[in-house]
Amino acid sequence: MKKQKEAIEEAAQSVRKMVAAVDKAPNNPQVYYNLGAMLTELKNYQQAEELFKKALHFFKNDDQKAILHYGLGNVFYASGLYKEAIGEFQQIKQNKLKLEALLMIAQAEYAQDNYQFSLAYALTVAEEKNDHDSLMLVGENFLALGNFVQAEKYFDKVLAEWPDDKKANFQRGIVGIVEGEKSEAFFEKVKKNNPEYFKKMKSRLVDVEKFVATRKKGVQGGK
Repeated sequence: MKKQKEAIEEAAQSVRKMVAAVDKAPNNPQVYYNLGAMLTELKNYQQAEELFKKALHFFKNDDQKAILHYGLGNVFYASGLYKEAIGEFQQIKQNKLKLEALLMIAQAEYAQDNYQFSLAYALTVAEEKNDHDSLMLVGENFLALGNFVQAEKYFDKVLAEWPDDKKANFQRGIVGIVEGEKSEAFFEKVKKNNPEYFKKMKSRLVDVEKFVATRKKGVQGGK
């Protein structure tokens, strides 16, 4: 209880500091973004949305507005308003945030099960950045679309750079089961390093194993 109270007070203090920063530098869009991002993290979505919308009316320059569109997009994404989030991220045209915005569009499309659209955006980012999040999302889209060969390729790319990544190991293990490969090593690594995550995801593993068993029976029955 004491720790929770301390955390709440610490968060409130951070918000007060960021409000003071806005008052001190009202012509700097970054301070509005910092405050809005903190409010979003605290799940104060309505306040964060109002802040970003007011700031967007205040600033006129597209480069200044880009970070505010990005912040508002994150508010909508966190709220589960994916179409609205995509609308904000699409406002970011030529800016250093462009790739980050494209990745967020990809994540929003994925959250709506629009895997083909998500894949297109994620591949665009992966080709430019080759970073963890974009590579992982490409792999997850291929997995969702049933393209297990390509899913394996991208999960392997993630694991080549981040060998202990729990999600990549688990998903790579799933691909292995579907493809009839030995996957125990992937799951054992997750179980050893992240037992809580493995416990949380175990039901999915059981579902996949049942699916594979049913598919095998179907193939054998058709012979």
